[in-house]
Amino acid sequence: MLPGKRSPRIRLLLVFGALLALGLALSACTTEPETIIETVIETVVEQVEVTRIVEQPAETVVETVIEEVEVEVTRIVEVEVEAPVEEIPLPDNTAILASYAASPMGNNYDLGKGPNTYCSRCHSPQNWDPASTTDRPPNCVTCKFPTDEEVRMATTMDFVAEEDWVGIACETCHLMEGGISTGILAWLNQLTGEHEPVNSPNDLCTKCHLTSSGVSASGGTGVTHEIYLGGSAHKNWAGVLTDVHRPDLCSDCHDPHTQVPLQCDTCHAAVLTLDTHIKGTNEEHANVSCMACHDATEAEVAPHPDEEMGGEWVTVLNSIDRAGNPSSAAIVSHSPQWLVNCDRCHFAENPWELTELTAAGEEPADED
Repeated sequence: MLPGKRSPRIRLLLVFGALLALGLALSACTTEPETIIETVIETVVEQVEVTRIVEQPAETVVETVIEEVEVEVTRIVEVEVEAPVEEIPLPDNTAILASYAASPMGNNYDLGKGPNTYCSRCHSPQNWDPASTTDRPPNCVTCKFPTDEEVRMATTMDFVAEEDWVGIACETCHLMEGGISTGILAWLNQLTGEHEPVNSPNDLCTKCHLTSSGVSASGGTGVTHEIYLGGSAHKNWAGVLTDVHRPDLCSDCHDPHTQVPLQCDTCHAAVLTLDTHIKGTNEEHANVSCMACHDATEAEVAPHPDEEMGGEWVTVLNSIDRAGNPSSAAIVSHSPQWLVNCDRCHFAENPWELTELTAAGEEPADED
């Protein structure tokens, strides 16, 4: 080959290579995101045919000789590789697991609270048997009543020993990965064994803490599991309370792992020193809980039944327990209101000998 000149075949290869590179560049714009197309330029040795002119010294003879020689050829190669996947580390659940294990939900095995395959529908979902139902009295459910020394055994459900009790495990409320909670909320459907998505923490909580008067299988009677979040003090005052977070989720006030609730003064700390609020002006009400005055359910108010609470005034439920004895239990209302009626406690001839007052907190006028 003459110096400085390229054969038509080599020029054709170079033009083809340039067009191929342009085509690959244009096609890369429409490549699917799952894979990445990389362009690799490599140099290889190939054999090509070239034409050479041979001159004889004796006489001028032009002879065309076709032979194969080795030349270096640069070409563009298309390589398909997988796109890198970013690994998201799972959260460290060590502290959460420790606090949850000591909480009422994480440690809920109790002979007096239904250690059976019926009540476990909420108390230990993975021990639940959908075929279980209530039995005839007096052994309605497998449970230890206060009047009994031994557990009553119903024939329509099985007893679950503590070592077999699963409780409310992480997978009841969370998607799991490798035995570790991802933190993503989802409800484990005990019938299908599959997780179902939930729209909010409230949707998850109300799978068990629902508004009902007991369980339907027992005719709607039995233990009341009603939890109701409402009242004008929070939801209906959205346009007024601009400087306070208005709770509308269970988890706004309840830590889902410790179940320790926030107190009213966590958000409303000013009432403790406010000169227009009774908490800040009247020491006699320092031992009165906020909900004792601001409850909207008309629950009864009295000193806490547990003497260890120091006589704090709270909302209570007076009833007859399973042993047939009068019972008084402190309850927590989830329905607050702004309005306070002082005669709720300061009514005439009240058993605590409190000063009689009107609803507005004034001494009643003499009838004479």
